[in-house]
Amino acid sequence: MEDIEEEMTGDVLCSGCSSVLIEPYIRCIQCSENNVQICLHCFANGVEFDNHESNHSYIMIRNDFSIFEKRWTAMEEINLLKAIEEYGYGNWKEIADQVKSKSGSECERHYNKHYIDNPTQSLPEFTEPEISFHPAPIVFKLCDDPPRPSEGSTIINDMGGYFAARGDFTIEYDNYCELDISQIDDVDDNDDDDDDEDSLWEEDKKLMSDLKFAAVQIYHTCLKERDRRKKIIRDYGLINMSKIFVTNKRYERTIRSLVDGLRCFSTLFTPIEYDQYLETLHYERELKQEIMRLKEYRQNGITKLRNIRLFKVLNKRREVTRSKRHLLSDLLTYVQDEDNCKSWLQRQAFIETMSKGGNVPLPTAPRKAPAPLDITGYPGYDKLSQNDKEICTTIRLVPEAFMEFKKVLIKECQKLGCLKLAQARSLIKIDVNKTRKLYDHLISDGTINKDPL
Repeated sequence: MEDIEEEMTGDVLCSGCSSVLIEPYIRCIQCSENNVQICLHCFANGVEFDNHESNHSYIMIRNDFSIFEKRWTAMEEINLLKAIEEYGYGNWKEIADQVKSKSGSECERHYNKHYIDNPTQSLPEFTEPEISFHPAPIVFKLCDDPPRPSEGSTIINDMGGYFAARGDFTIEYDNYCELDISQIDDVDDNDDDDDDEDSLWEEDKKLMSDLKFAAVQIYHTCLKERDRRKKIIRDYGLINMSKIFVTNKRYERTIRSLVDGLRCFSTLFTPIEYDQYLETLHYERELKQEIMRLKEYRQNGITKLRNIRLFKVLNKRREVTRSKRHLLSDLLTYVQDEDNCKSWLQRQAFIETMSKGGNVPLPTAPRKAPAPLDITGYPGYDKLSQNDKEICTTIRLVPEAFMEFKKVLIKECQKLGCLKLAQARSLIKIDVNKTRKLYDHLISDGTINKDPL
């Protein structure tokens, strides 16, 4: 179906999503017979279909490089040749419309110069870049001259008792299965004496023969299982376990917990596929860890990679400062305030008493005094005396509110002849502590009196 569409439209379609391929795109090397070509979107998502797998070797198809002139790309060269083949030499206007990126005069000059006047015998050769895969899967190969360690040596113990030159283990799988067939004689039942034929029934003779064949079949199955296990051990390099531990060490911080559990499924893969699968899991875990680190940087307000180094330096310095902080540092912050110091000592006594099984009420920390209010520039600031300015700053009252409260208290004092604190609090609906400080201030200035004159 795709071939028919390509013939009708002339466009190359993606084998995965059937969209029109736009350079650059991917061509599978291992599926060259089926001409598998996929777009970058399908390639990034690891699309698989038919016999094509995402781990196949591939090449990138791109024609944005120059061949003869820097201003002419390979794609424009192809379009030029196709246009000349379709419209014929000399129809430069139609040819330029087909090339699209060049004018008719440019197409004529380029074609005459490189294809007629100075034709190139062969296209320039481009060196293929060396492709290295890292990390590469570990492939274990049999040696032409296998080691021959002596029995009982350290090497033979590390190899699990395997003799590579002989291809056998010291203790085989089901090591005593030969005992089951060692007592079977090879005498045909038909050659028994007449007395035996008379004493045994035909059914007994048939049963004995079936038992012999069953024992031999069991022994044959055991030999096949031995060969299967040896093949797995050789193909996956499981003979030398010290090498396995060294190989799995690189997974210690990522998928070490998964490697041991996945080993039982190794027989479902070839050695290279199994190593590639582990490498894929390892790479996935590394990507997730990197994403978590990037999230941490983003949560700390870092949006540029170049700022990460400074963040790490400052974070390390902060951790060092935090580790140097001790109980004395906390105590020094409380020593400057008598009330806070007293509360801190009570809390420490409470903790000490609780550790001994006692029961002491936990003291509450004293309320911190609010910071003074800067009333400079507020309306009515210039009408206040210096003492009035100080009391407004202390009790955090704006000048207009202070003058209004002062006027109310003075008027009530003149009316009654004196003014008590309880009466002042009923007249002014503000914080009782602020009312008391305002009342004491007016008493000290002689503006009001609390006792009749």
